[in-house]
Amino acid sequence: MPATALQHFTEDMARARAILTHANPLPAATSLEAMLRSDLLRSAWMFAVGALDAYFCDAYTDIIAATASSKSRQPTIVLPEWVYEVKFPLRAILQEYDNENWRWRMAARKMMERENVISLKAVENLFNKFFRPGQKFFHDRLDGWMSRPDAKIRLFGISQADYLVKSPQDKHTARDAAINQFKERFGTIFQRRHDCIHNCDRPRISPQPLKTGGTVLKVIQDVEFLVNRCDEHINSEFAPFSSR
Repeated sequence: MPATALQHFTEDMARARAILTHANPLPAATSLEAMLRSDLLRSAWMFAVGALDAYFCDAYTDIIAATASSKSRQPTIVLPEWVYEVKFPLRAILQEYDNENWRWRMAARKMMERENVISLKAVENLFNKFFRPGQKFFHDRLDGWMSRPDAKIRLFGISQADYLVKSPQDKHTARDAAINQFKERFGTIFQRRHDCIHNCDRPRISPQPLKTGGTVLKVIQDVEFLVNRCDEHINSEFAPFSSR
């Protein structure tokens, strides 16, 4: 778990890539042509962040539903106190279901349908409660993430090769700097999506320029990196949580 959330994310990111592929070769000789091409690039950007938002909402829904369902089936399970503060819609709980397991899944889905998870802080707040000490998003995970071959300088402020040759103390210092770079990068990605949705990418007088498909490709790559790494960690940590 959450397999369906990741499957939908993968499908939605393919849609974002398809928009980018379509937009890249379009003409931009006139101002109208250039604006159309830029708007398609913006659409790919918004699709990517929307896919991220949907993934984290769906993943949280799955985990909360699984936790509640487990407690319902095995009342002797001891859950941490914060679980009892989760507010399910009463209507969703009281409805009749052919499959009892759907009660908690539908209640959790109803709970999240008006929420969004378009900040790293929101991700931390939702998921870190399930993780063991020393295994929290995001700082605790940086050593493994920065050591990967696909780790990007724009995400961490340092290349994988340069990070790996550092001493343990210097790696610690690099991670402290990297978390700020990481949060700044995604803050920029999320803010641009906000600008596109709320004011057609016109935070001031004129639309912000977006002319290069490569810029959007990097956004797509970074969103995929974040969600895939988070999915791996959620899967690895939920089993220890559910067995406590």
